[in-house]
Amino acid sequence: MGYLAVSSAAILWAIGGTYASELIDRGASFVELTEARAWITALALAVVSFLRRGETRVNGSTTRGTAPLWLVVLFGCSIATANLTYYASLSRLPVAIAITVQYTAPGLVVVWLVLNRRERPSRRVWGALIAAIVGVALLAELPILISEGNLRLDAIGLLVAGISAFAFATYILSGERVGHAFGARGSVLRGFLVSSVIWIIVQAVRGRPDTLLDTSFLPGVVFLAVATTIAPFLLFVWGLEYIRPSEAGIVSTLEPLAAALFAFIWLDQSLSGWQLAGAALVLAGITVVQTERPGSKDVLAERAAIE
Repeated sequence: MGYLAVSSAAILWAIGGTYASELIDRGASFVELTEARAWITALALAVVSFLRRGETRVNGSTTRGTAPLWLVVLFGCSIATANLTYYASLSRLPVAIAITVQYTAPGLVVVWLVLNRRERPSRRVWGALIAAIVGVALLAELPILISEGNLRLDAIGLLVAGISAFAFATYILSGERVGHAFGARGSVLRGFLVSSVIWIIVQAVRGRPDTLLDTSFLPGVVFLAVATTIAPFLLFVWGLEYIRPSEAGIVSTLEPLAAALFAFIWLDQSLSGWQLAGAALVLAGITVVQTERPGSKDVLAERAAIE
């Protein structure tokens, strides 16, 4: 169920990216779309939590535990930072470079687990990780970009893309701990409340939110918030309760694969041989990592250490 939840989240994020690109082509601001998704998510989950405030038992116990405030803030900041820096990197780097750097995040997660928790990933996990990252690079057609001599590298763009990867990895790692403490709904609510505050400050600096004041974009904004923000973030954090962060990071590489397929279906874009090879590698990595299943005692011990 954990793998299914994270896979579903990745597919929904891919749908969101494809649909958002259509809105951006129509003149919408990607910054304001991201802001609106955060605000609607925070508001919707706050209303749901208020209506269900009488529930005192979670999974058969009166409490799950707690997480320090700094960790909740870090979780929310990582959500906002990952979105902002990814789009910012696209303005300075070729899409292939930006996507490839962004999806080094699963590798950063594995490195953190090795250094911080002294976990030793198996050869299967390392193999799956390498296959997934290389697959993402092929999906982005990085070899074509290199062969054509269009490898435009901007130092600031690379720095921003690197920050995006670190933010994504931070979201996975902090989301695991916050999710165990507050549950999927509680953790996503807290994360997006923090994110919303950040976006309010950003928009105050930017000035008039023209996209959000254009009623023609309203249905699209609501769809992005409900179907491609609330649902996938809840699924991803819930999935982290059942699979390790390293495994969730590898499975998240399904997003660029799904995005390529949706672009092929909806936008009539073709799939090159490199992309097909990349798709095969991503699927192979995801398949392999699912064979890495710890015993129940290991899972319980790992959860106890986290909580």
